[in-house]
Amino acid sequence: MTTVQILRSWWRVRYPVYALGLVVGMVMLWLPFKTFQDNDAWESRLRVHGVPAQAVVDELAHKRRKTMHLSYEFAGAQRQAEVGCWEVCLAAGSAVRIWVNPKDPDDFVTDFGILSGHRGRLQGVVGAAGLVLSGWMALAVIAHLYQQRRGHRRQDWKREQRDQRQRQFANARAGRKRKPSGRRTPFK
Repeated sequence: MTTVQILRSWWRVRYPVYALGLVVGMVMLWLPFKTFQDNDAWESRLRVHGVPAQAVVDELAHKRRKTMHLSYEFAGAQRQAEVGCWEVCLAAGSAVRIWVNPKDPDDFVTDFGILSGHRGRLQGVVGAAGLVLSGWMALAVIAHLYQQRRGHRRQDWKREQRDQRQRQFANARAGRKRKPSGRRTPFK
C-alpha cells in the first residue's frame, strides 16, 4: 500500500469517530440549556404547589463563590440549606420568603427565584466539555476537507503540467522536419 492509500483508509476509519464525537459534543452542549429550562419549570411549579415558609439568612459565605446559608422551619423541624447568591445576596439576619416542596423539605425556591442546592453545576461542566469536544471534531473534519481539497488541487495542477508537456512534445514532433540520414543511397 502506498502512503496515500494508508492515509485514505485511516480517514475512513476515523471519520465515523469524528462524526460520533461531533454528535456527542453537541448533545453535551445542549444539556446545560435543557437543565436551565427544567429548573425554570420546577421553580414555577414550586411557586404554585409549594408550601410558603419564612427563612432567615444565617451567614453569607465568600468561598469560591458567594453563598447564603439559610435556616427555616418546616413540618415542625428546623432545617438548614445553602443557596447560591449570584444576583441577590442578603445580609445575615435578613428574612426571605421561600416555597418548600411538601414531598422533599430540603427542596425549595426563594422569593428571588433561586432553587435550593447546587443545581446545574455538573451540567455546566459537561456542557463546556461538549463545546470543546464538538469544536475539536469539527476542526478535524474541516482540516481533513481542506487537505483533501488541497490534494485535489495539487493533483489537478500536476495533471495539467503533464498534459502541457505532452502537448509541447507532440507539437514539437509534428512540426519538426526530419534531417536526411547520413546514408546515401546509390544512384541507379
